[in-house]
Amino acid sequence: MSCAPACFPVNGCPALGVAPSSPASSLLSTMTATRRREAPGTLRKPALSSRGSAHRDKVTPFWSIFDRILCDCFCATRNPGGIVNMGIANNYLMEAELLDFFHRHLELHPSDLTYGTSLFGSTRLFRAFCKHYNSPAFSPIKPVTPDQLLTGPGCGSLLDQVFEHLADAHDGVLIAAPYYNGFEADLSCRSNVECVPVYSDMGDGTEAASFEGATALRGFEATQRAWLEQHPGQQIRAVVVCNPNNPVGRCYTRSALVEYGSFAEKHDLHLVFDEIYALSTFESHSDEQPTQPFISALSIDWAVEAGCHPARLHVLSSASKDFGLNGFRIGTFVSQNNEDLIRAMKATSKLYMVSSPADALFAAIIHDEGFHRDFVATNRARMAQAYDLVTRWCRHHSIGYTPTNAGHFVLVDLERFLPDQVDGHELAQEEREGALWAKALENKVSITPGSNYRHPHTGTFRLTFTLGRPALLEGLSRLEAALALLHWTAPDEVQVEMKGMEGEVPAAGDLEQAQWASMHRRPSISTSLVDAAAATHISAEARSRDSSTDSALSKVLAATEMLKNRPCAC
Repeated sequence: MSCAPACFPVNGCPALGVAPSSPASSLLSTMTATRRREAPGTLRKPALSSRGSAHRDKVTPFWSIFDRILCDCFCATRNPGGIVNMGIANNYLMEAELLDFFHRHLELHPSDLTYGTSLFGSTRLFRAFCKHYNSPAFSPIKPVTPDQLLTGPGCGSLLDQVFEHLADAHDGVLIAAPYYNGFEADLSCRSNVECVPVYSDMGDGTEAASFEGATALRGFEATQRAWLEQHPGQQIRAVVVCNPNNPVGRCYTRSALVEYGSFAEKHDLHLVFDEIYALSTFESHSDEQPTQPFISALSIDWAVEAGCHPARLHVLSSASKDFGLNGFRIGTFVSQNNEDLIRAMKATSKLYMVSSPADALFAAIIHDEGFHRDFVATNRARMAQAYDLVTRWCRHHSIGYTPTNAGHFVLVDLERFLPDQVDGHELAQEEREGALWAKALENKVSITPGSNYRHPHTGTFRLTFTLGRPALLEGLSRLEAALALLHWTAPDEVQVEMKGMEGEVPAAGDLEQAQWASMHRRPSISTSLVDAAAATHISAEARSRDSSTDSALSKVLAATEMLKNRPCAC
């Protein structure tokens, strides 16, 4: 035990050498007497550190909205009036198979009730990930071994940990825009590292050239030079490459990956690959879909092909997306040629452990080769079906979209639906996106503005399609209401194709048509989720432009302001 000032006895503290008659003892007596005389109302609240205060201010009212979206999630059988979340990358397509498998395969050992089998994770999980990475899907140049990887509760926590060791506070990391908005939270929250978006000079960053050969590095030299000039004393430390890309849904060519390696070597940078959607590629024949397959960074001989020291290369992945296990919180980090980084991360890895049950269940999937093979194939087929449905819906309503062959989402162009004004006031560009986001949420469907991903085109939104059949159809119906579009009925052949997309509905026994119609009546919307949070987040600008904090304009401005500091959409 230690003696703290608040618990010093009135007659001194002999343990610290404070005698009863000493000046320190007199001071303690005076402080104690003063505290006894103070009324309870004069007690002072302790302050947070400057870091704590900064983190507190990041939790805007939007976070409460985001939390309510998760709490009130649509389910055809249990919560048909809930919010259809098409703004977050959850994959619901294999729920029934996963739950059945887990009910039959949870096998724990005595060591699972202890601190585990390694100081740095679980040897069982290490072996499972080695099997995963040493498969044809990744085709590593040399086998991945347990000493070359670490695990943690998801890719986000691992990125936080990685950049604690790769960069100093206020250093920069280059990322081609548009990019996953969670990178900004993961890198800045504690490491205080800045994501530097690199915009395309050939288009909006979704064009094929941004994923092929030398043109994939469009703008990197100029962006790095400009950032360094504007941030004297700071450095660009790394490049992050998301492959397959979120939110674009494309894979990079081998020559593009090699160009990234050459750039990293030229500028003495680390090269971090996020391969969280490695197995989430699919083939569709409904449009001019990209055909480039996924190529892992592990399959490239960086020294030979790119003239790049292999110690610069690091790969992250997770069970979250490819296996539909966001809730398991299992991620992995691989660095095959950088012992120093692995050693540094071991010092902090005890803060990032994976729970034993999640570890055991995920390892069971990897080691059951039959289930694993069928799971990946079925998941890809269902993703293609869902993508076909959503893109047919887009074409029916003349809504432009970016064709994709990877990931759980598609970028759609909703610019023509953006309101120009509210309550007679002209809206700025970012306010127009906020207004449409709020309108969708009023209709109980959540979508994500492209500005969250640094997409340069106002009006682009990311739409997740890997929902179960009832949720996907209901989400599109509610989005039609938000956009004032006539209802589209999916063709019969699409309905038949989607029979395998069970989602929340059990495989045994489809619902009767009457039940289906009843459960899919659009819920009445009497109160917007935005209202409560907006009431506490009306900016000074909103108050100056409109005296009524209950006006539609004020709520739009508040929604726009909240979106600037939203938690990641995943």
